[in-house]
Amino acid sequence: AWTVIFACAAMAGLHAWSGSRRRPDRMRILTLFGVNAALNVLWSVLFFRLHRPDWALIEVILLWASIVALILGLARYSRIASWLLVPYLAWVSFAAVLNLAVVQLNGPFK
Repeated sequence: AWTVIFACAAMAGLHAWSGSRRRPDRMRILTLFGVNAALNVLWSVLFFRLHRPDWALIEVILLWASIVALILGLARYSRIASWLLVPYLAWVSFAAVLNLAVVQLNGPFK
């Protein structure tokens, strides 16, 4: 699934980049993607590396919000870019539900 999601995100970035002409707009696009990438990596570190699904559950809310911010932020440059990110939002929503189940079934964590 991640291959498709990252391919869609890359295409979304290209569409938004092409739809923006000013440097501040392009910096905004890069910032939105950068924040999202950092949160994506952080969730993986918390869940898989540190074995803290309870912390990851809190962090996934921020990750989800960053995807919504990407969708809304890129819409001003390209509607196609926004739609290309919907599968990413759906996948992270699904992952959040699984994360919640892991916490409920296996907590408390230390």
